[in-house]
Amino acid sequence: MTRAPVLAEDVFTPAALDDPHPLYARLRAAAPVHHLPGAGLHLVARHAQVLEVLDDPATYSSNLTALFFAGEDGRPALLDAGGTGPDVLATADPPAHTGQRAVVRHAFGRGAVESWRTGVEEIAAPRIEEFAARGGGDWMAELAAPLPVLVIARVLGLPDADAARLTTWADAGVELFSGHADADRMLRLGADMADFLGYLRARLDAAGTTPTGGLVDTLVAARAQGGLAADEATAVLLQLVIAGSESTTSLLGSAVRLLAGRPDLQDRLRKDPPAVDRLVEEVLRLESPFRGHFRITTRPAVLGGVRLPAGARLMLLWGAANRDPAAHPEPDALDLDRPGAKGHLAFGRGIHFCLGAHLARLEAVVALRLLLAAGDLALPPGAAPAYVPSLFVRRLARLPIEVNGACTGG
Repeated sequence: MTRAPVLAEDVFTPAALDDPHPLYARLRAAAPVHHLPGAGLHLVARHAQVLEVLDDPATYSSNLTALFFAGEDGRPALLDAGGTGPDVLATADPPAHTGQRAVVRHAFGRGAVESWRTGVEEIAAPRIEEFAARGGGDWMAELAAPLPVLVIARVLGLPDADAARLTTWADAGVELFSGHADADRMLRLGADMADFLGYLRARLDAAGTTPTGGLVDTLVAARAQGGLAADEATAVLLQLVIAGSESTTSLLGSAVRLLAGRPDLQDRLRKDPPAVDRLVEEVLRLESPFRGHFRITTRPAVLGGVRLPAGARLMLLWGAANRDPAAHPEPDALDLDRPGAKGHLAFGRGIHFCLGAHLARLEAVVALRLLLAAGDLALPPGAAPAYVPSLFVRRLARLPIEVNGACTGG
């Protein structure tokens, strides 16, 4: 039986964006690598080939060379992004990446993040208590989106009062990569990013004379010592704001949607609070916050039997790799006792393993424990959770949740 080829249209449909897992299963079953000629892109769907790419950064560069946008016919088209700014952290290659990461990694190490636990609880607790006292609401708008922005702002040393602006700019940055913005919208988003960079440059300049007490000060010192160029320091700060909020927002949305449909799971977690940590790992595997990240070949290569010329663009599908049965037995099942629970690829691997992984995990565990303690969770009748239309992130745009304060759990 001949399988129908996967087309670019299949990947960008609303149905595939709302529930990509049937498409991912089809991709894995058919081949490890799929060429989408209409999109100028290769999709990497199997766990083994994703690892092969991650373990060879010399061949598979992370540099940002193009962005997807919605063409005049609504189909995805490529926009050249080369030379629009310095590649930093997630889009940088060694040796630049090595130096950039060395400047900021201490702030996101396990010990440094653990020191933030009380601060995260102080941010989250009153907001979750108020949410529960009102019987619930839109979890995404009221908690999942603002909490991570407040946390990363404090880690960086940016004012709490700027959190709303930071959220708007971070959302614009994510939309820039969505593949669903048309040409006019892309121009407006580019202007938003210019404003964001201007704001961050001003904060860095101000911190040179008035330290913030946060990571901004470290970037200022690295800039003064020649470890980072001025535009590099600003771009690093921008990326930390966007990535530091997006992963956790997506994770909190997926976790609460799952819990709201599983009263039995809520009861189990109330009786066994440490199991919340394992739930977070399974949610990361089952619903990876980022749908995928991009790579470009620096030289000809062969991946999964497919010959790739230099300059070939790839998208590593985290969600597909994380449900590959060759890597995870019964991959579609939630298993809080799964061996090697942190063996998923939701945070990447190797030199580009997510800097904020420990912080995202801490925020999620704190928020979920507080929410479970506040009451029983349920989806309202007729609730219609909806995802942000994006090829880049898998984040709920809204998630109505009911909280009944008289919890049934132990």
